Formats: sequence, structure tokens, C-alpha cells
Amino acid sequence: MLAVFAGAAIALALGSSPMRASAQQPIKVGLTTDSTGVAAAFARSQINGVQMAIDELNKSGGVLNRKVELITRDSQLKPDLGTSHTRDLITGEKVDVLIGPAGSAVGITVSAMARQYRKVVMMTIPNSPRITTEQFHSYVFSIVPSGLMEARAMAEAVGPRFKRIAFIGGDYEAAHQNLKFFRDRLAKVHPEAQIVAQAWPKLGEQDYSSYITRLMSAKPDLVYSYLWGADLVGFVKQAKPYGVFDKSTFASLTYLDDIKALGADLPEGVIGQMRAPFFALTSDKARKFTADYRARFNDWPTDWAFMGYEGMQLLAAGIQAAGSTESDAIVKALEQVRYEGLRGTISLRALDHLGNVPSFIGTTVADKETPFRQMKAVQRIPAEAIWPSADEVARLREAK
Repeated sequence: MLAVFAGAAIALALGSSPMRASAQQPIKVGLTTDSTGVAAAFARSQINGVQMAIDELNKSGGVLNRKVELITRDSQLKPDLGTSHTRDLITGEKVDVLIGPAGSAVGITVSAMARQYRKVVMMTIPNSPRITTEQFHSYVFSIVPSGLMEARAMAEAVGPRFKRIAFIGGDYEAAHQNLKFFRDRLAKVHPEAQIVAQAWPKLGEQDYSSYITRLMSAKPDLVYSYLWGADLVGFVKQAKPYGVFDKSTFASLTYLDDIKALGADLPEGVIGQMRAPFFALTSDKARKFTADYRARFNDWPTDWAFMGYEGMQLLAAGIQAAGSTESDAIVKALEQVRYEGLRGTISLRALDHLGNVPSFIGTTVADKETPFRQMKAVQRIPAEAIWPSADEVARLREAK
């Protein structure tokens, strides 16, 4: 790696005048994300994390001796805006690389634009498995455990402990995929377990009473949720009077935004799944990031802030190792980079450009340090145990 950096420095030093002139221009990073709508809090944290990384890079001299500049657009969770904004960032703003967005549907359109215009894009929130399987192209990278990986991780963590499982998830693609992937893995790790009830409320549902009744009438020993945001908050608050958390164990995605919103209303003993929980990341680097984020934004860093920071630092490492902002050179460099990140060492496999990032699963408890629940006894499930094999990836791409 040092040799690559040294070679890039020599090339810059001996380059022609146009090269020296371009070195004075900032490296532009385009971020199409969902700053309004139900994912606004995610996007805000994501932008904060990306900007923190950029500020650190610029403070230390930038990348290739050039400052880094962030340009954002709001796609409002609308795929058509994801397309038009990303196209404008590439053709109008002349960005060098892309990062983001928040929602997977917009992520697919952003990835399509990256493919069309041959621009590297680093996904830090979207986790649709389609991005790195059926719709994969060489310019897209991801440091998010995919929906397939998260479902497998949950099956590995809870499957052997429960026999009667009820499922509730929003009636949209990601939730339906999650149940399929969860069920497939469950059949391997605990074939005696069965899904005894399913509930599919629409996104933004206000009244969960009928869904709760349906789930509990099946007498499950585990209720598994693929709800998030206001949907999860609403369900938890409405489920408590029905005794859901007394009669069964509850397992769910538990983004920090939702944990904070629920506060003491989130019961203890919930099995939660997160992507980058600050309270489980104990390295000096992660603790420093948490402290710096707290000092700057007067808030706790979410999963999205951690992954936004790491995604930007990885892009910078790829550009630095390539010695260029030329896309194909960055792609080759990123496939070789090993980045010491906040979640540990991250590398990106050439097969699908997935980062070997873990999934975190623990149990909620009250904690004196925060006004919201944290998770204890957190399992760190490595990517290598849950990501798709080369044969699986090939089958998915062939099926398309």
C-alpha cells in the first residue's frame, strides 16, 4: 500500500501542467439521499458521518493533495428523483464519485446511473440484495449487510431457541424478501421451527390491533418483526397493552433512531438487530468517533453515521491507492484496499463488491448512561458466515 501511495506521489510530482492544475480542483463527492420523508433522520445522520470523514481528510491535506467537497441532493425516497438528481450530480456538478443514498429503491436507481456514467458509488444504507446480485455492476460497492445477510443472521441467532414464530413486516418488497431468507435459513439451523402466523400491515399503518390479535392467536413463542421507524414505534406502543412482550419474546430490527424514539417504552429483553451500534463498538477508533460526533452534534451517532463515515473513508482510500479519480482505477484499488474502520477491518470482495461487515444482535436493557435502551450480550455475526456464496450469486444473476 505504501508503495502505491509513493508511486502516486511521484506521478503527481512529475506530471504535466494540466495535471498540476487539476490537482488544485477539489475532488467532488455526490450524495443523493432522502433528506425529507420517513428516512430523513437516517439521511441527516448519514450526511453528518460523511462530512466528518471529509473534514478529517481535508484537515490532513485532502486526497491526492486535493480538498474533498460534498454536494448533496434530496431524493425524498422517490426513485425518479434519485435518477434525475444523480444524473445532474454527474453531468452538471461533474462529481468524481458517488455515495449514498438512504432507501433501497432510490439506491437501485442511483446504482443504475452510476453504471450508465461509469462512476463509482459506495452504498452506506441501502441493503437490497439485488444491488450486489441481479443488478450488480463493477462500479457499485456496499458496506452494508444485505437484507439476505441480516435475515440469515437473525435465523442463526434466534432459530434454535424458538419453535413457534410469528412474523410481522410492512407490505413491501424488502420485508417479503426478509421472511423468505429467514425461513430458508431457519430450515437449515432449526428445521423443527415453523412460521405459525404472518401479518403484513401497509407502510405507515396507524392501527395495529387486528394484526396483533392475529399474531397472538397463533400462540407464538417468538414474534419476529421487520418493522422500522414510525411503524415499529407504533407497533411496540400498541402491543404492550395486549401483553405481547409478556407472552412471547420479541425480535426486530432496532435502529438507534427507533430505540431513541421509544425510550422507556421499548421493553427490556427485546432481541435487537443493528448494523453499527455505538455501544458495542469498543475499539479506540470507534470510541473516538462517538466522542467526536457527540461533541459536534450533541447526539449519539447512529448506524448511518458510522457507515457514512466509513464509506467516505473507503472511497478516499481507493482514490489515494489508485493515484487518480478515474473510475476504473478506483474500482481496481478498492478491490485491494483493507481499511481499518470503526467496525473493524473492512475489505470488499471482487465477486460482488460487498464489504465483509458484520451484523450485530443483542438484547435490550436499561442503561444509566443513556435515556434509551442499549443492547447487551451483543453477538457479532461475521459476514463470512452469512453472505451469499459465489454459487448463490451466480444463480441469482443467471435467474435475472
